Amino acid sequence: MVNKLRYEKYLKETDLSSFDHVIIGSGISGLTTAISLAKAGEKVVVLEKHYIPGGFMHSFKRKGGFEWDVGVHYVGGAGKGGSLSNLFGLISNKKLEWDYMGDVYDVVYIGNNKYNMLAGKENFRKQLKEYFPNDKKAIDKYLKLIGRVNLLSNVFFIEKVFKPILSNTIGKLIRRKFRKISDKSTFDVLSELTDNNELIAVLSSQCGNYGLPPSRSSFVAHSIVINHFMEGGYFPKGGSSEMWKKSIDTLNSFGGKVYTSVNVTKILTDDNGVTGIQIDNEKVPCKSVISSIGVSNTFNNLLTDKDRVKCNFNLKETKPSTGHLCLYVGLDKSDKELKLPKHNVWMHHDADIDSSLDNITLSNTVDKFAYISFPSAKDSLWKNKHSNISTIQAISLGDYSWFSEYENEPCMNRSQKYLDLKKEFELAMLNKLYILLPQIKGHVVYVEVSTPLSTKHFSNYSKGEIYGLSHTSDRFKLPFLRPDTKINGLKLTGQDITLVGIGGAMLSGLLTAISILKMKTWKVFR
Repeated sequence: MVNKLRYEKYLKETDLSSFDHVIIGSGISGLTTAISLAKAGEKVVVLEKHYIPGGFMHSFKRKGGFEWDVGVHYVGGAGKGGSLSNLFGLISNKKLEWDYMGDVYDVVYIGNNKYNMLAGKENFRKQLKEYFPNDKKAIDKYLKLIGRVNLLSNVFFIEKVFKPILSNTIGKLIRRKFRKISDKSTFDVLSELTDNNELIAVLSSQCGNYGLPPSRSSFVAHSIVINHFMEGGYFPKGGSSEMWKKSIDTLNSFGGKVYTSVNVTKILTDDNGVTGIQIDNEKVPCKSVISSIGVSNTFNNLLTDKDRVKCNFNLKETKPSTGHLCLYVGLDKSDKELKLPKHNVWMHHDADIDSSLDNITLSNTVDKFAYISFPSAKDSLWKNKHSNISTIQAISLGDYSWFSEYENEPCMNRSQKYLDLKKEFELAMLNKLYILLPQIKGHVVYVEVSTPLSTKHFSNYSKGEIYGLSHTSDRFKLPFLRPDTKINGLKLTGQDITLVGIGGAMLSGLLTAISILKMKTWKVFR
């Protein structure tokens, strides 16, 4: 029986034989691919392991009416005329609405120094020059370079759908030019522009959005993320779950379907390509599989050694991205009463971000770095469903190794030692929040902590990483990070193919659809 959200639980008797394409994973990349294909007339089904679709677009609820978004804290390019507005229009049939976070979308603390990040390139430029009047030329060069890198990156990503004859000719030239900048770290480039360490720290302060400190992140990753938010931040009205709900409605309108509680254990292949998938122990024939669950999950968990060798899959030089700890806070007054802001807060211990992030332990992680988001304040529809309560999310880095000895214990029922580690983080982060927002003291009525083990449980990422592959320079050299694979009938999509975040995942979904539709791509945009 189809529920009101228009997805169904997979049953043994479910028949998938009428579909042209099977998509594994219902995150934004999988749904973007599915909708693009379905709009062009292809028959598409999306299979999700969890009992609710949406991937990192999830939200979850707790007693008292509290609700938090898991992975979407803000999105760039969503406003009218924004870089992603057409893509959001495509996946939601223009029914997804957005709240603007305001002219100040991020506030940065470097030690005790406070900096406002302003929406709009010229506002951003002007504000930075007021903070750093002796670095005006460096700031101009920086913004010019960000623009150039983003244009070059667009060409680099489009090249990923080139067929071999073009990829081995024109594509080589594109990749060679791109890697002249992708091989440089964020710190290398910024230190060429200025020797002002405070300015470098401010420009690098949002590095949590791509998960690496300046000296280890590729400047390309930095540039794309900074440019993504250049016109400010937006939040989906009604919360992040509206993104997958509207997307699935759109998919259904074109005949596509979503099934949940589907445990795909293998992608079946022979010498000619894909022959089907295995769901638990049942073999289900199909000829086209699109995986949006990450390249590591796909190759390591669903394919054979022979297939991995055939696809030249090798991640020895590229590690998983960072894990995180999150404190979910519920308060007994509204965001208006507590004067909670819409903007996010980034807090760094000092200007040496590399040293701070490279020497984090569980006991000092909150002191070294914190990211604080106020979902109830961002969402204009919150008050319609939640009266006189509000929420905060406070995040810091969390290494999987801190919790790995508890990974085989049952989720939500782990040992006291694990709970004690979570409590340590909870108390430290609450103390940080009380210093930043003293008015919330006495109004915290619910707290919950998630760790990298929580992320692993729900996303199946082996180290509880949140951004797939690490955004180092090495990432951009991997030849298999393309929609096409060397296995006929197997395609890839997701943030690993392009870049971190909603924008990167949606772009990858579109690129994967283009690689399948070829000359029929025009039907997606009619």
